[in-house]
Amino acid sequence: MRRFGFWLGAVLLACGVLAGMYELATGTAQSLGSIWFRIHGNSLVGFQALVEKGISPAAWPPIQALLIWPVWVVLGAPGLVLILLCRPRRASPEPEQVA
Repeated sequence: MRRFGFWLGAVLLACGVLAGMYELATGTAQSLGSIWFRIHGNSLVGFQALVEKGISPAAWPPIQALLIWPVWVVLGAPGLVLILLCRPRRASPEPEQVA
C-alpha cells in the first residue's frame, strides 16, 4: 500500500508540474473547474446536484472553492504530501560486530 501511495503521489505531482509548466508557457491560469467543464460540463452540474441533495447544500461552497484553485495546486499539493508520507523506508544499517 505504501508503494501505491508513493507512485500515486508521483503521478499527481508530475501532472501538477506539467499543468504549472503549461500555465507558464501560455500565460493563462487553468482552474480545476474550468478544465472539468470543458471535458464534460454536464457531469460537473450533476456532481453539484449530487453533493447538494445527497450530502448537504452547505457542502457545496467548499467544493466550489476548490474548483476555482489552479489545477497545479490541486494536483501537486496532494502529490507532494503522498510522496513524503509514503516514501520507501531506508534499510537500517547492520550493526558492526566487534571481534
